[in-house]
Formats: sequence, C-alpha cells, structure tokens
Amino acid sequence: MDPMNLVNIVCIMGFTAVSAFMDLRERRIPNKLTGLFFVTGLLFQIVIAFQFGPRSLLSPLLASVISLLILGGMWIAGGVGAGDAKLMAGLGMWLGLQNTLYVMLGSLLMSLILLVSLQILRKMRIRTGVLLVPVRTPGKATGTKVHKGIKLKRGIPYAVGVCLSTWAFVAFRAILPALAN
Repeated sequence: MDPMNLVNIVCIMGFTAVSAFMDLRERRIPNKLTGLFFVTGLLFQIVIAFQFGPRSLLSPLLASVISLLILGGMWIAGGVGAGDAKLMAGLGMWLGLQNTLYVMLGSLLMSLILLVSLQILRKMRIRTGVLLVPVRTPGKATGTKVHKGIKLKRGIPYAVGVCLSTWAFVAFRAILPALAN
C-alpha cells in the first residue's frame, strides 16, 4: 500500500473515531478537533499537490465547501450540530468531493439506522441516555436538558453515523480491488 494512502486512512479513521467518541460522551465535537482535522487535511492535500499539481486541491476544497453548505443548512434547521458540519468539512478535505458525498449519504443512512435502533430500545424500555424528543429548559440552549447535574441533548450523535459510514467506506475501498482480481 502507498504510504500516503496509509496516512490518509489512519488519519481519517482516527479523527472520525475520536469525534464519534466525543459526540457520544459530551454531545459536542470540540473546535480544536475539527480545526485540527481540517488543517491537517489541507496540509496533506498540499503535499499531494506537489506530486499531482495544484488542480488536485480543487476536489478537497469543493468537498469542504459543499459539506459546510449542506450540513450548515441542516444545522440552521436544527438537524445537526455545528461540530457535525465542521467534521464533514474536515473529512471533505481528506476525501475529496466524490468520496465525501458517498460518506455523507452513508452517514445519513447510518444515523437513520441508529435512530430506529434507539427507538426500538426505547420501546423495550431500555435506557440509552439519548433523548429523542425535544426538551426546552429555561436559560439553556434549545435541545438541552440538565438531569442529575448532566446536560443532555435531544437527538442522536451524528458523528457516530459519520464514523460508521467512513469506516465502512474505507473498508469497501480496501476490499474492492481484491474483488476485481
């Protein structure tokens, strides 16, 4: 395997795993993490551009902008958090436009599966700690609730869907050449 490809895969899988963990634990993805993900992706693409030319930067830049537009719109509508939009922009910098769109579509599917699974667990009266109904608390941000000293948010941690989709995509891309032989 090409060393640059290995660096790409390790960074993508590492950043998405840490983001999913943070989103599950704290229900937010820190700006330091998403910023580092984006900047290291940009640096990676600049190194690649020395080999393939400056036009190779176009796809990652477009992927980041389009990710921000799509998930930024979802953030404005209240569907995802701002950290999720920034996570996808960083991922776009690493994956490029076409691959980012695949992962984004997959993340929506994975998040839907997660949501349905949580609903099934809720119907079975199994507590998950994830609130799926809107909660408004005076003096707090919309969609948060303080329960026993812990701030809880409604909805699902979208970074988990992004992580699962990214890992499935990376696995699929690794297996695909083996199937062609």
